[in-house]
Formats: sequence, structure tokens, C-alpha cells
Amino acid sequence: MASTWTLLRRAILRRTPRLCIVSRSMSTHPGRSQGNHLVYTSAVGAEPLHRYRQGGYHPVALGDQLRAGRYKVLHKLGWGGYSTVWAARDQRGARYVAVKVSVVESEHNGETRELLTMKELASRQPRLKHIVYLLDHFDLTGPNGSHKCLVYELLGPNIPDAINVYLPSGRLPGKLAKAIAKQALIGLDHLYQQSIGYGGRLLMESLRTDLI
Repeated sequence: MASTWTLLRRAILRRTPRLCIVSRSMSTHPGRSQGNHLVYTSAVGAEPLHRYRQGGYHPVALGDQLRAGRYKVLHKLGWGGYSTVWAARDQRGARYVAVKVSVVESEHNGETRELLTMKELASRQPRLKHIVYLLDHFDLTGPNGSHKCLVYELLGPNIPDAINVYLPSGRLPGKLAKAIAKQALIGLDHLYQQSIGYGGRLLMESLRTDLI
């Protein structure tokens, strides 16, 4: 099933529409204006465009090469309130990775806590099973400030997306669902044993399950 999982991942990446937002002069609030800036309402699920400003998101474009050319940006994976996430090619390691580019805003220190936690997990030997591992981290200076960037393993599509594309019944086969649930619980137990459990977001992002 490992090869099937690889095919699932590649198919999802091809099916997802490419989207790159670089404007700092737009807003996602309809009917409002911000100074002399035009008002814009995003037709797709995307980060708030008005936060492409000093202290906010870094404008990333497909083809950008980060960390002195090491990571070439290939595709947008997603976004959150404090970061955008990009699929990239690690030119040095000859592998695909996920690069999380955080906002600069000084009042947000969640990414610093995440970095410290993931560095601690990465230092543990032997490696814990079903945990997403931090591969690298660096600072990225751009027009909106200095951004912390965290580089993770690129795992593949999430389970709901895989179900929507490949399982017309709308549900996982029982045996597969049990295997995934078991992996998630093993990963959760490993985190608990390391006294990591604050915040549901970091906890769930740290878990790794495979369609095997």
C-alpha cells in the first residue's frame, strides 16, 4: 500500500488548483475600503490578503528559491492564521518537503514554541513512530519583515481529500480506518510520554498516519 499512498499524494497535488497570492494592497472584506486601496473579495479559500503587509505574511511565488536556493517552491499546500505552507523541492537532499512560512507579527509567539517543541522531538532517539519530523528551519527576510520558516516531511493528502477523490462510498474501508486510528493513537501516546500536549493545533499537526 505504500506505493498506493505515493500515487494518492501525487494525484492530489495535481488536482489542487495552483494559487499564489502576493498582493499587499487588497482586502478580503467586501464593501469596505482601506485608504486608497481597492477592495477585493477572494472567490476561493485563501489567507486574508490585507495581511500581506508589514508584520504579516511573506509573499511567496511558485518558483521562488528559499534558503540560498536550497528549497524551490512548487505548489501551495495551505494556509493558517499565522502561516502559509508550500510544497518545495529540496535541491540538496533530492526530496520533496513542506515549508511553513510564518507571519512576522510580534504578538504571535506560537511558531517559536512550535520550533522549540519540534526541535526537541527531532533530537529524541530512537525516532518516535507516527510523528511528523522537523527537517530544517531558517529565517527569511522579505518586504514585510523577517519570517521563521519550518521545513517538514511532505506526507501527502489528508484523509478527507483522499476519500473524496478515490472512494465514491464516502468512507474508508473498515480495516484501513482501524489502521489509521491505531497509528494516530500511537503517535498521540508518544507525544504524551514526552509531555507534549498543549494546544490541539500543534498536537494534531505533529501526528503522522499513513494509508498502509
